[in-house]
Amino acid sequence: MTMATSGKRLRRKRSALTMFALAIAVTTTTFALADSGVLSLPSAPTPAGTASGGALASFTSIRPSAVSVPQGQGAQVVSGMLLGKVTVAAGFAPRLQIDFSWLDPQNAGAVLNNPNGWVTFGLYQPIHTGLCTGSDPTGAQSITDTNTSTVSQLCVKLNINGAGPLVSSGKLTINATMLSGFILQAASDPSPPATCGTTGLTWCAPAGLAINQNVFYVVASVNTPGGIPPGVQPLLTTLNFYFSVRSN
Repeated sequence: MTMATSGKRLRRKRSALTMFALAIAVTTTTFALADSGVLSLPSAPTPAGTASGGALASFTSIRPSAVSVPQGQGAQVVSGMLLGKVTVAAGFAPRLQIDFSWLDPQNAGAVLNNPNGWVTFGLYQPIHTGLCTGSDPTGAQSITDTNTSTVSQLCVKLNINGAGPLVSSGKLTINATMLSGFILQAASDPSPPATCGTTGLTWCAPAGLAINQNVFYVVASVNTPGGIPPGVQPLLTTLNFYFSVRSN
């Protein structure tokens, strides 16, 4: 009787460990690195658009590049930096949570030119190819995705429905005293994906994705109490952040 009870306990422990391992499957990276990982579904059937091994979503660091907004007669003003992207099987974006942590806040004073400065993060959906124009939605920004077979210039729109305790109007704010937070994607991506054209207002799939995949981008901006000092956005590339994506 004792041996049978012990065996049952051992099986329960193994089962619990297996469930725990599935629950913590995440994708992690810092934007300064070129590595990436995957978030996998624990059981069949595997949905269309998943990568090899059943990867539901993956975060990929992108060599940081300036993000801009249209201003005046065809002019563009730098408004932040593109740091990475999440590729997801079509229709599964609302299940995702993106976590953010600031790893070196001690450098805030030197890099942000203000020890009380903060960094905002937003999730941006592509809406058409090329630069944004004055006719695009408020908050639309122009990005260049260098992590494709062909460099892709896109107009992307902030997901204002992104949610979380520290999220306001789709943007997460972290600073030297509040070092981490998360954004719930909370927006439905098209399934099947709609190919990006030269104009558009809704979430589309740019060239270079596999069949039945969508993508959205992580953009960061520097802010200070006295306003945004000119030329400060590229300094984001000297800070270190940790990102992860997981099923909500």
